[in-house]
Amino acid sequence: MLKKKDLLIIAVVLLAAVALFAGSKLLPKTDLSTKTADVTLAPDAIEYLDETPAPDATDAPEAAQTPEATAEPAATEAPAATEAPEATDAPQSANMVGPMMPKQTEKVRGHVVITVAGRQYGDPIPMDRDKIITVKQENGAINRIHITPEYVEMESSTCENQDCIGEGEVNVNTYKDRILSTYIICLPNQVTIEMVPADE
Repeated sequence: MLKKKDLLIIAVVLLAAVALFAGSKLLPKTDLSTKTADVTLAPDAIEYLDETPAPDATDAPEAAQTPEATAEPAATEAPAATEAPEATDAPQSANMVGPMMPKQTEKVRGHVVITVAGRQYGDPIPMDRDKIITVKQENGAINRIHITPEYVEMESSTCENQDCIGEGEVNVNTYKDRILSTYIICLPNQVTIEMVPADE
């Protein structure tokens, strides 16, 4: 049999879940055409994960001794001539004109808008490749945001509770199933991530 205390705990949890769900539906959707940055991203804030880093500089090799001269090799006979190959018909035209074009990349499926203390941090970031955005604040708070063509997630944060990391990823295919829909929120660091799908 449930006690009053148990019923009270269940009611509070249900009320919190309903409040979070209603809050996510009431949050305004971002219109990318009107978004401009309040704060510019630092040049080192974006780290592309699909780039190969430049190699470290190495010392010049030590000087080696000059090799001794060797005798000239003996002359060899010229190879026998071979017959020319038979001519073949030219391949059928494949309607190709000019150089081969690189494979078309898929269209960007969404953008990520980052806000820090209510101010937009940089311009909307396209979800076009694998990258890390590092948000460093003057108070020492640091959030690392991982963006891929499919999803965005809070990779790490200096906040104590780590709830923002526990919120998981916002996936372009499944964001409608999440309680916070397109948002990831780090309350202690005042960082909000919004994934804006291209289809909206």
